[in-house]
Amino acid sequence: MRSLLGVFGRTAERRAVVPGAIMSTGTALVVGVGGGSLVAEQTPAAYAVNGLLFGGLIAGGAVAAFRASENHLLTAILTSGPVIILAVVVQTIRRFGPGEAVGALGIPLVMLLSASLASLGGVLGTMARHRRRSLLDPERPRHRGNR
Repeated sequence: MRSLLGVFGRTAERRAVVPGAIMSTGTALVVGVGGGSLVAEQTPAAYAVNGLLFGGLIAGGAVAAFRASENHLLTAILTSGPVIILAVVVQTIRRFGPGEAVGALGIPLVMLLSASLASLGGVLGTMARHRRRSLLDPERPRHRGNR
C-alpha cells in the first residue's frame, strides 16, 4: 500500500513528496544559507545564488510531480513546505538579530515565492510525465470511424 498524505481532502504520495522536498531543502541549505551568507548583496554572485535557489525549488517541485501518480501540483507545492519553514526561521533571525533588518513583507514574500516556484516545477514535471504523441506516431492506434 502506498503511503499517502491527506491535504485539503486530496491525497499526495510520500514517495513523491520526500525526494522533491529533500532536493529543495538541500539546495536552500547549501546554496541559500551557506553560499548566501558568504556573498554581498547586489553583486553578480548574489544573483547566481538566487538563480540556484530558484532552480532548486523548481527542480524539487518537478521531481515530486514527475513521481506522483495523481494530484501532481499539490505534491509539488508540498515540497516547498520545509523550505518555507527554513526561510521563515532565517528571515526571523535576520529581522530581529544584529545587522541589516528584513522588511515587514520579506517573510510573506519568501513564502509565496517558494510555493510559486515549486508549483512551476510541478507544471514542468507534469508536462514531462505525460508523453505527447504526434499524429504521425506509428505506435498510435488508428480509429477510422464508421465506414
